[in-house]
Amino acid sequence: MQVNSKLILLSLFFFGGYEAAAQVPGALDQVDSAQQRRKAEQSAHSSVQDGDTAPELFAGESSDIGPQSVLKMKARKTWFEAIADVQYFYTDNMFLTEQNKQETGVLLSTAQFALAPTPYDLGPGRFSPRIGYRHQWYDFGLDGAKFDSSSFRLNQFDFNAQTVFTDGQWSHENWILEAGFDFTRLMSTASYDEFYKEYVPRWGVQRLFPVGDKTVVSLGYEGDYRFSTADIFFNNDFNDRTDHSFFALCTRTLCQYAVIQPYYRFKYTRFTANTDRQDYLHSLGVALYCFFTPNISLRGFVSYDIKDSDGRNQGQDYRRLDAGGGLNVTVRF
Repeated sequence: MQVNSKLILLSLFFFGGYEAAAQVPGALDQVDSAQQRRKAEQSAHSSVQDGDTAPELFAGESSDIGPQSVLKMKARKTWFEAIADVQYFYTDNMFLTEQNKQETGVLLSTAQFALAPTPYDLGPGRFSPRIGYRHQWYDFGLDGAKFDSSSFRLNQFDFNAQTVFTDGQWSHENWILEAGFDFTRLMSTASYDEFYKEYVPRWGVQRLFPVGDKTVVSLGYEGDYRFSTADIFFNNDFNDRTDHSFFALCTRTLCQYAVIQPYYRFKYTRFTANTDRQDYLHSLGVALYCFFTPNISLRGFVSYDIKDSDGRNQGQDYRRLDAGGGLNVTVRF
């Protein structure tokens, strides 16, 4: 007999000790982590530009005829962007708990479509607007593993996320400003029952520091406010909060087709709905991106999260290690 997803969420509540131990916060952190990885890959992709020096076809070619460059073609104007992405990774803490960690493999599949016209001049800089829709499926325990030696298989915690988003990015020299708005729903995969939704205005600023010809250091800030509704029998808005993140990325071009990117991010979260809770999240890791064509890329990554929460019985400290890889196909037309 199939176990109802809401009963499973309720079981997690009793196992974990309060709202924050249930699947909602764990699912949200999974979605947030995926969003940060996606943005990091976009910044890595932008570092691979036409006109880079082409690799030698034979030893000594450059000494014969000089360095050869890739012919830079005039960019064709596009209006739409379609993305298909699949990612598989190992996590040692699926439910983001301090004790009794649950390890598993996670398959994350993403489909996204957006109206995203080619950036155009706006004042002294360039402006890039977008409006679109993203759907993600999170699948756990594909090896048939069970939750904490119970009868619950991990795939009973599968969920999916629907996001409608709009944003705009304005860049001038080495500065990037961004503002946007997201509406996200989280649903159980088995029956597509909604258990959480949020409305998120967001904003950010980033400064790029080129170091030589092949390295760029990015320092930035991102903030948001989340108006939330959770399908739980008390405090439906308990997850209302504001996030403030500070990050540093170092993007190093290894060759014409590969980029490595170590990073560090600190996120401060203050909950605002009838609670005095503050969370502090440190994230660090490294990713390797291989761009086979302008449309197809492969990546591998390792990340480690350290979270401390001062909320009494409302949030859990945890440590989490993720490691895996993914394949991305992006088409603009």
